[in-house]
Amino acid sequence: MLKFFNHYIALPTLLLAVIEVCLFFGLLFALTLLRVDTMGLSILQSSHGIIDLIAICIFFLCLLTAIGFYNRDAVFQIGTLLQRSIIFLFIVIFLGFLAWVIDDLTPNLVLSSHISLFALATVLNFLIILTIRVTFISFPKFDVFKRRVLVLGHGQLGARVNTFIKEEGASTLSDVGYYDLSEMKADANGQSKTQNLMQIARNNKADEIIIAAAEWRGMPVWDLLDCKMAGIAVTDYLTFWERETGQIDLDVVKPSWLALSDGFRINRLRRLMKRGFDVVVSLLFLFLTLPLTALTALLIKIESPGPVFYRQTRTGLYGEPFEVIKFRSMRDDAEKDGVPKWAKNEDDRITKVGHFIRRARIDEIPQILNVLKGDMSFVGPRPERPYFVEELAKQIPLYTLRHSVRPGITGWAQVNYPYGASVDDARRKLAYDLYYIKNGGLFLDLVILMQTVRVVLSGDGAR
Repeated sequence: MLKFFNHYIALPTLLLAVIEVCLFFGLLFALTLLRVDTMGLSILQSSHGIIDLIAICIFFLCLLTAIGFYNRDAVFQIGTLLQRSIIFLFIVIFLGFLAWVIDDLTPNLVLSSHISLFALATVLNFLIILTIRVTFISFPKFDVFKRRVLVLGHGQLGARVNTFIKEEGASTLSDVGYYDLSEMKADANGQSKTQNLMQIARNNKADEIIIAAAEWRGMPVWDLLDCKMAGIAVTDYLTFWERETGQIDLDVVKPSWLALSDGFRINRLRRLMKRGFDVVVSLLFLFLTLPLTALTALLIKIESPGPVFYRQTRTGLYGEPFEVIKFRSMRDDAEKDGVPKWAKNEDDRITKVGHFIRRARIDEIPQILNVLKGDMSFVGPRPERPYFVEELAKQIPLYTLRHSVRPGITGWAQVNYPYGASVDDARRKLAYDLYYIKNGGLFLDLVILMQTVRVVLSGDGAR
């Protein structure tokens, strides 16, 4: 794993992205030189031709990221890859149709040639990408880019890490050995009395040693220090789990680890940059979604009596309450008894229009106004109702830490975990929220915004 702007990215994933974008640029360049794009226009003849091609490649990379081509399941699983490929082809077909419409309406517009060139190059590049991915997936024993890890473990943590590496982490990690700490005793000076850890690590050509134990009592710390001085990374369990899963393990983490670990840089500069990002993105989305907003409001009004918008008290930054604005997706009397209820599958309170706008996340659009007001951010933990916050804070340690940043329309938990409607779901989502709060920045915000496209298109987690 590489840490890029404080967010972890797997080396094979980064390598695939570089190869695929370079191939796409090569195809664009070749097609432009051969003048085989639909407008017969050589973009390279313009003064900013190369910049145009680079911009198209960046758009291509963002499109693949948004669909989820660089998620672990799409990088290493053929079934998921093919599913995402279908979505990708539909988008390319739509872009081709859009290019045809633009060409027909404004034949002299340069943008239409760019779209046509993009669509043509994408179709050709698509087969190359599939070939690369299938080849990559078909050779799981290709260990050149895998990190060779040696596990020093004990009890449940040791077993958990060992199982994770062999199953979920097998695509990026190579298990070179597991040693039970109960059998590797250390003396009073912290040196191993039974085995030479340095020799074990060298014999196994280990790149990293994972410490998977609840406590460090009896740990061969001097042996570990020797390994670290020799260039072998030594990583504690919580850091390993955060890096590999994109979440914080709430079953093990203690406030002391959070306080002393890297991250949580919630300073004035970060807040100002995030606020500027929120305002710009919100104004852009508000303009782009204006026709959809008007149509949705009309359909809601036609189907059922009651207001178009729905206001509800939520808990925001530092636990302060605010009124969230959404399109009404339920009957006006959904909570006539005044008791808050979790949303559930096949909820009979949801209208027909409401079911669609929930699945497509259209009901969230009015929250852009909350972002502009400063109650919310575009990216952050989802705001919860005070009634549920009070109950969840009693049952889930560290739950109130999610209020240290502004809540968001979308978030790291929303793109990684389905809709939550229970205490256990809230706990699982908090594990992702804490990762975001700890490692968040503009780069991770952009990744989450792009990943939200996949969630909306697939309808993941909608209720």
